[in-house]
Amino acid sequence: MNKNKAIESDPEILSRIASLNVLATKLVEGLLSGNHRSRHTGSSVEFSDYKDYTPGDEIKHIDWKVAAKTDKHQIKQFEQSTNLKATILLDASGSMGYESSNPKTMSKMDYARTLVASLSYLFLKQYDAVGLSLFNESLISHVPPRSKPSHFKHILHELAALSPNGVTKVENVIESMVERLPGRGMLILVSDFLTKETDVEKKLKLLVSRGLEVILFHVLDSDEVSFPFNGDVVFESLEDDSSIELDPADIRETYQRSIQEQIKYYRSHCAKLGIDYIFLETSTPLEQGLTYYLLQRKNLGKHGAP
Repeated sequence: MNKNKAIESDPEILSRIASLNVLATKLVEGLLSGNHRSRHTGSSVEFSDYKDYTPGDEIKHIDWKVAAKTDKHQIKQFEQSTNLKATILLDASGSMGYESSNPKTMSKMDYARTLVASLSYLFLKQYDAVGLSLFNESLISHVPPRSKPSHFKHILHELAALSPNGVTKVENVIESMVERLPGRGMLILVSDFLTKETDVEKKLKLLVSRGLEVILFHVLDSDEVSFPFNGDVVFESLEDDSSIELDPADIRETYQRSIQEQIKYYRSHCAKLGIDYIFLETSTPLEQGLTYYLLQRKNLGKHGAP
């Protein structure tokens, strides 16, 4: 049985696809209502700026409303619009499978899955092409960017069928992805960045040097930030067979400081490289995270902001 037939016959995956579809559509349509409507209208050219009229300019491009108000003849300038090609790189390693002690919050994987589904729907809604790559220590699967609305179903299938496992190797995957990515496109990296690697910054710099616009979504469960555990606890790794028993109170302050240093590290290095960095805890409503992303990009005047 091939992968697609297996998906079509698995009730749990089908249910997950339906849930992702509803959640992503609801989130994005809510954000795009009112002032957040897509700026794309299907035209191949977009208004760019004004310039003073000079002999030889086409009269049809004079803005007569501006002329009436200022007594100056201003020419509307237009530029060719180029649809964006975005690739979302989602961490599917074992650590992404952590489930919070709080039953009211999504698991980290479900949170990231819904985030990626929502971003994908948003891109397609704006007539941009979006692709999806899953990774752990290596690339698991790669769905090339497409802009057809029907492509959303393909992405949902990939998201619903994934099962977190393996070790996080961000550096290896970025290096293997570089040649696959379209020049001057966009790469969105979604991960918890719980890795022992030390040269992630260099690999991110490689992406930027190739003209790619890079965005990092750093997703952690709230437990992984606050470390709320008490009593003697056995902590088991989700990426290998190691475990350790200890009293969380003995290391809580050290652990919390280490996590905050990691967040600060990625935030500062991303800022230096011109990379958008967005930190999200699973307790943060997804609509807030998406709204922050949209507002940040709109304020920066970057492509993709509605």
